[in-house]
Order: sequence, then structure tokens, then C-alpha cells
Amino acid sequence: MHSLGQETLPNLLAVRAFIPHGHCYLWKPELVSLHVISDTLIAIAYYSIPIALIYFVRKRQDLPYASIFLLFGAFIIACGTTHVLEIWTLWHPTYWVSGLVKVITAILSVYTAMELVPIVPQALALVSPTVLEAANRELTREITDRKQVEAALMVSEARYRAIVEDQTELICRFRSDSTILFVNEAYCRYFKKPKEETIGQSYEPDIFADDRELVTQRVALMNRDRPMVTIENRVVVDREVRWTQWNNRMIFDPDGNPIEFQSVGRDITALKQAEEKLRSLNEQRLNLAIEGVGMATWEIDLPTGKALWSAQHFKLLGYEPVPSGEATLEMWQNCVHPEDLEQVMQAVEKARQERSLYSSEHRIVRADDKQILWIAAFGRFLYDENDRAIRINGVFFDITQRKQAEAEIIASLQEKEVLLKEVHHRVKNNLQVICSLLKLQSRSLKEPQSLAVFQDSQNRVRSIALVHEKLYQSESLSQIDIAEYIRDLAKNLFRAYATQAGTISLKIQIDRSFLLNIDTAVSCGLIVNELVSNALEHAFEPGERGEIAIESTTDSDGNLVLIFRDNGRGLPLNFDLEQSQTLGLQLVKDLTEQLRGQIKIESGSRGTQFTLTLSRIKSIEYFPNN
Repeated sequence: MHSLGQETLPNLLAVRAFIPHGHCYLWKPELVSLHVISDTLIAIAYYSIPIALIYFVRKRQDLPYASIFLLFGAFIIACGTTHVLEIWTLWHPTYWVSGLVKVITAILSVYTAMELVPIVPQALALVSPTVLEAANRELTREITDRKQVEAALMVSEARYRAIVEDQTELICRFRSDSTILFVNEAYCRYFKKPKEETIGQSYEPDIFADDRELVTQRVALMNRDRPMVTIENRVVVDREVRWTQWNNRMIFDPDGNPIEFQSVGRDITALKQAEEKLRSLNEQRLNLAIEGVGMATWEIDLPTGKALWSAQHFKLLGYEPVPSGEATLEMWQNCVHPEDLEQVMQAVEKARQERSLYSSEHRIVRADDKQILWIAAFGRFLYDENDRAIRINGVFFDITQRKQAEAEIIASLQEKEVLLKEVHHRVKNNLQVICSLLKLQSRSLKEPQSLAVFQDSQNRVRSIALVHEKLYQSESLSQIDIAEYIRDLAKNLFRAYATQAGTISLKIQIDRSFLLNIDTAVSCGLIVNELVSNALEHAFEPGERGEIAIESTTDSDGNLVLIFRDNGRGLPLNFDLEQSQTLGLQLVKDLTEQLRGQIKIESGSRGTQFTLTLSRIKSIEYFPNN
């Protein structure tokens, strides 16, 4: 191997075996010069390009694919060297060296091409200068806008701070653990503390001890649905207790999570003092007014059972006045009538549970003379911050005279009710006497037509008598139930026409019950009497089986609708109600008009139907028929 290497190097540099390349150009000066000058310029250009590439790569550290630029530089230097060797071989035929340089150039060019192929798609995916320029312009605009917004925010913040600092209200921000994050100058002046001693500290030491739990509970109640709450509490300033009012707002981040609280407060000590004076003055005036009308005021402290009573209260209960606060709940309970005590305690408990007004009318037994009085009592519970009833206060007054007057009125009404029932009973009895007289008189008659007239008269009198019977039997002495009245009236008619009614069935369907006064009931009763009597007398042949139906309902306007239907032979073909001369149908027509109603008649081989719509009887007069 050593001898081979020694032989190879001389062969590479051997020049005796070859002739210079200039012989190919016949050493023509102009041709040789042309090639020398061209190759020289190409070599100079090839050597200068890599220098520029290397300089560019070194200056641009963020340049993508920097290695490909270096490969291009090496490839171009190799290409330039081949042109230098082209000039050298014109006079020195070292063709092995020239070929070796070309081999190196080929290797570099092939390797560069292989490296370039996968880079081309990646390079094509790079953003174009136009897009980059547009993005840069947009970025520049956004930066400019952001700077303008930041400047506006700085101005707004400066204005906000100026407004906050110039406010006379006390402004602060704090976390949920009561740590103060910001206070304005007014806050510092009010509590007489510099900002350095306030920010980062808890606000709780400044709150009056009895109000700290209240403030903590009210702040804890704040959430997204209730982001604001107003709290009135006392604070301690230079060992002086003062009243303040704070409007608190919960502040959220963009995701809706609470981050801190902002509070705006003001001193309301003067307002509280004025309210207390006004309340005391109003209480004095109210007590004077209440005592002037005979009312007694009272207040009971539930945890202790101690009571505050007005002078009128002691007077009504029959106690000698005792110092304020020495009256007790037990003293009041001892005065309540034993039969009414349970009722009163139930009313009190119901008012407490429902948070409603307590009201009761009950008897008391005076402590001194054991006189029984009726009183009306009213009261309302007061609750603490934990929703526990702590006090109840109210008024009561003597209603004994009113109760006595009510008892007299009730007795008088009962007496009048008995008298009115007696009147209805006597009218009913007198009408029954008239029916009996008509019946006796009819016995002397032989003509069927005259007998029928007397019987119709008896039925009409009975229908009126039935109204009075229903009135004195009902709880209401001025109204009767039409459903019950129609059933009884129809049954009486069937009994009166016993011979014919034995083969006729009665069907009554009334889905609503109307309460009618005496005049309306008499008119409806006469209508029912005439139509049912007419059907029993004329609708069926003797001994023929059939059915009479009575229905009651309402139309869309709430008017009473009465339907009378039979399955008898029907009315004559030329029947006209307006031209009818019979007294019964004439009564039906007149009474229907009196009740502002309309009659619709349908008749055929399957029977007759009378439909009466009585607009004078509205649905407001009925109740559901159970």
C-alpha cells in the first residue's frame, strides 16, 4: 500500500505524458486570451458569491435552512476552482488534478441537489414577503392601536384616581379575607390612618365588635346572582362609635370568577341620631294617639319573657302599673280566658311560623274584679340576623261593646229568620188550602173540560206553594235551588196525573244548579208546570208508554237553557205558538218573555221538544251541582 500511494501522487502531478490544453487552441493568442479572460471572470464571480452568502448567513442568525446556503457556497467555490484549473491546464497539463477537482465539484453539486429537494416544499410553505409585509403592517397597526388604548387607559385611570381621591365618600377595595387592597384619601382622613398602615391590613379591627359578625355574614352572601349589598354598621374612630353605610360590589374576572370587592361608604351618624329622635317622638305621639282611642300597646322580649306595657294595657288587664320591664308574659297569660288560651297561643305560633301579622279576638278576665272583656289583639314578630324571633309587639283594644252588639244583632236576625220562615210556611199552607178548595169544587163538575181547567189551576197553585215550601226549608230564605225544585215539581205533577203517568217515565238531567229568587223561581215553576202537564195530557194515547225528559244547561253566554222533550205524537202540523189560544201555552210564552227568553219548538213523529233560553238567569247565579 505504501508503494501504491507513492506511485499515485506522481501520476496525479505527471505532466510529461500529456500536452498542455493550449495546443488544442493552436496557441492562437486571441483564442487563448478569450478562454483565459472568460474563466478568470467566472472564477472571480464564483469566489465572490460564497463570500456574500457566508456573510449573509452569519448576519442572519434566524435564517432558515442556513446549511443549504453553506453547501451552495462550497459548490460554487468548487465550480470556480474548476475554471481556475481550466486556465492552468492551458500551459500545465495536470489533468488528473483538474479531474479530481471536478469530482469534488460533482459530489458537492449532487449532495446539494439531494439536500435541496426536500427543502423546496418547506421553502414554498414559508410565508411570502407580501404576506409578511401585510402582517407587519397589521401588527404595526395593532401595536399603534394598543398604544393608543394604553394611553387612553392611562388617562382614564388617572381620571379615575383623581375622581376617587377627590371623593368625600370612603372608597376601598378588599379581598374576601377582609384584607384591604386600596383606600382613597377620604378613607384615610376618616379613620385617621395613613395608607401605609391601612393597605394590606384587615378592616375588621375598625368595625364595632358587636357588628363584625353581621358584616362577615352579609359579605359572605354576595355572589354572581347577588353582586351588590348595602350594609349599615358601626365603626370605631378614635374610640368613638359612629354609624356608617357601605355599598359593596363584587368584582369578577373575564371568566366570571370573583377576585375582589369594592366598597363605597359614608358616615350616617347624624342621620341615625335624627332617626332615633324622630322614632322616639313618633312613638310618643303614637302612644298618645293609641291611648286616646282606648288602645293598649305592648312589647314582649321572647328570650327573657319581660314585657313593656302601656298605661292603658295595665288598665284593661286590671293590674296596677309596675316599673318599665317588670311586667311579664306570664301576667298576660293569666288574664286570658282559660277557654280561649289554646286558640290564642295557636294564633301566635302560626304568625311566628308564617312571618305574618298576629291577630286574635278573645276574652280576658281582669285581674282585679274578674270582669270578662272581649279584646281584639294584633302583633308582629321581630327577628334577629339569624332569623330567630326575639320580640313581638303590638296593640289590643276593648271590643266588649261590639261583641254585645253583634250578639244582639245575631239574636235579632235569628228572630227575623224564624218569622220569615213562618211567613213562607203560612203562605204555603194557604196555597194548599186553595188547592184543596179547588179540588172540592171540582168534584161537583161533570164536564171533562171543566175538570181539566180546575186541575190545571190546582197544579199552578201547587207549583207556587212548592216555592214557598223550598224557601222555608232552605238555609237561604231568599233563594232556592232550581234543580231540586224542578225534580219535586215534576214528581208532584206525575202524582197528580196518576192514571196517565203510570205508563210514562220521567227523566231529569240537570248539570248545573241555579239559585233563583222567589219571583224568578215562580215564573220558572209555572213554565215547568205547563209544559209537563201539557205533555202528560196530550202527548200520549191512553195506556201508551212513553218518556218525558227535562234537561237544564247553559249556553255560551251563560244563560239558563231549559229543554222539555217527549217522544209522543207531536204537535199538529199547522201549530203556531203565536196563534195558540190555550191558557197553558199562552202562560209559557208570556213568562218566557218576562224572563227575557226565547222559545224554540221542534215537533215531529218522534215527539216534541221545547227549548227555552232564559237570558234573565245568568250563570253567575249558579254553582256546580255536586
